[in-house]
Order: sequence, then structure tokens, then C-alpha cells
Amino acid sequence: MNEYHAALTGLTAYPDELRALVAHLSEDDAHRVPAPNEWSVVEIIGHLIDIDPLQIERIDRILAEERPHFVRFDPDAAVTAAGYGRRTLADMLTAFTDLRRATVDGLSTIAPDELSRVGVRYTGQEVTLGQLLTSFAAHDQTHAQQIRAILTSKG
Repeated sequence: MNEYHAALTGLTAYPDELRALVAHLSEDDAHRVPAPNEWSVVEIIGHLIDIDPLQIERIDRILAEERPHFVRFDPDAAVTAAGYGRRTLADMLTAFTDLRRATVDGLSTIAPDELSRVGVRYTGQEVTLGQLLTSFAAHDQTHAQQIRAILTSKG
């Protein structure tokens, strides 16, 4: 249960962390692609926008079905198809913040006995609802580190 609360706390806090991280970033720098086949900061935020509904769909399936199997998600294709690189940093931050607020509201209704329910990743690996929530919060931090690396290499 502590992992659930830690994940929920991290997911709740991340929009403010993200805003602080990019607060002094110019629009040009937010759209700069650091290397071929990598995402700009704006595209990373777009990817985060893609992930929330994907994770909610998986969570809903774990709660409604016995051992649901998840299909593979192609993040590069999703970011490209959505055209996130054409949107402003402020717009992306607002969209992400609003979406995450709704995501956390939905996650806060999960009962402790539901955390052990299982889904199956496209790789065949089983994942409990609790583990999925923990990896969801860790995913945010992976991309925070990615943004920090972009900001460090900026220049």
C-alpha cells in the first residue's frame, strides 16, 4: 500500500516538477531536437500526454478483466502522428497538467485489495496493478532525466 501512495504522490507532484524544470526554457529551445531520432522537450511532454490515457486504459482493464493482455504501444509513431512538435510549450504544459489532474483523480479511487490484480504485458510478463502504478510514476522520472540531459547539453 505504501508503494501505491508513493506512486500517487509522485504522479500528483510531477506536473509542478515538470513546470519548474522547463520554466526558463525558450520556445526555440523547447522545440530543439537534440539529435536525430530523439524528441524535443515539447515532444517529450506530448509523449507524457499519450501515456496517461494508455495507462488508465490498462488499469481499467486490470480492474474489469481477468489477466488482460496489453498490446504494444509505439511511442515514436504516436508522437509523430499527434504533431506535438507544432504546439507551444505553454499549451503542452497546460494540456499535460489538466490531463494528469484527471488521471490522479481516477487513480485515487483504487482499493487496496485491487493492487494485486494482474495484467500481462505484450512481452508476456505479468504485472500487478501496484507494479503498473509504480512504473507509471517512474516513467515520469525517466523523462525528467531526459529533459535535464537536453537542458545540460543545450548551447
